Amino acid sequence: MDVALTRDVSGRLTGNPSILLASDTERLGSSLHRVLEEQGFEVAYAGNYSAIQRVLSRQNFDVILLEVTGEYAVEDAVAAALRVKRNNGEQFVGYVADAGLEASGLAGDGVFPRSGSRLGEVLRNLFTETQPAQQPHDGRS
Repeated sequence: MDVALTRDVSGRLTGNPSILLASDTERLGSSLHRVLEEQGFEVAYAGNYSAIQRVLSRQNFDVILLEVTGEYAVEDAVAAALRVKRNNGEQFVGYVADAGLEASGLAGDGVFPRSGSRLGEVLRNLFTETQPAQQPHDGRS
């Protein structure tokens, strides 16, 4: 499941991003895991935040999603995101949280809606938007 995104000949990203999901609540994390898989995403479920590094040592993912179910979990989620970013500053780390938690100090690349159907749509839009292909420099300015 290393990386599910590829670029077509025009430079556009295609496919679904591979996702590593972790949650502070196993029941809700398992539910979100199932919903994302039903939408065609490749999802590995790490369980809690402390298991992320162990999973990342075995495989790479396009996206790491940290589900945050309440304010009590914000500090642990941010600490997990910072550990990931220290090891790989290019890794995309996002949070799945209720709208009320968006301003609670979550530090990462994005905060996504808890709604499974909306989350899938947002992820597809974010990772398959047209990105210009790199053109070789011909020496002219």
